[in-house]
Amino acid sequence: MKKIPPHPFLYVITDCKVHTHFEVAKGALEGGAKVIQYREKVKKSRDMYFEAKNIKELCDCYDAIFIVNDRVDIALSVDADGVHVGQEDLPLDVVREIFPGIVGVSVKNVEQAKKAENADYLGAGAVFHTKTKESKVIGLEGLKKIVESVSIPVVGIGGINAENVVDVVKIGASPAVVSAVAHAEDVKKATEKIVSLINSVCRKKY
Repeated sequence: MKKIPPHPFLYVITDCKVHTHFEVAKGALEGGAKVIQYREKVKKSRDMYFEAKNIKELCDCYDAIFIVNDRVDIALSVDADGVHVGQEDLPLDVVREIFPGIVGVSVKNVEQAKKAENADYLGAGAVFHTKTKESKVIGLEGLKKIVESVSIPVVGIGGINAENVVDVVKIGASPAVVSAVAHAEDVKKATEKIVSLINSVCRKKY
């Protein structure tokens, strides 16, 4: 069974505003992303199943982790490596009972983070302002407090791009990106740039 990679790694969340979910996943994997999350809010379950299935097969070819957002049923149906749930989705303990793989939970503060420490990782944010999703901005300081409050991996999300990704990595969180990669003209090149910046922090630190 796959596990969340060691920090730091790039976590890419798909979006189909510019490219298809599959195209985003393919370009991101070619560019060096280690985790792909399929996030779709409006399509029919049948369409989601086939999209998720294709991306899961693609992730397997790259030995990358495939995670489905919110939909535990879709994650189970395609044998996804993980599922990510928010504060208004199924409770963590319930998800643990029915899903055997990686479970991530969205958090916005230290209190939520501590309550979800039985997850495999936390998605914390929004770190910066983002148009992708309505969410209160916690800033780098808020992200740092969450990282320091738990013993499991933390993935920062929200407005992260090539200009600020180094700051996120330096405080101990791995970056999750959406528009910085999914909305780029060349998904692979955009991913490669961010991965290079992440690696530069590792070289300096270690």
